[in-house]
Amino acid sequence: AKTTKKIVLRLECVDSNCRSKRMLAIKRCKHFELGGDKKRKGQVIQF
Repeated sequence: AKTTKKIVLRLECVDSNCRSKRMLAIKRCKHFELGGDKKRKGQVIQF
């Protein structure tokens, strides 16, 4: 059995007279974080 799910974003138009919805699929992943901090390589740790 597959251990991951396909991540699907449900986008909705913010226009008041439109309000159309559409799904946008992202590929399979075990961990999905929305709006988290980006991982940077070689960054000095700051306190």
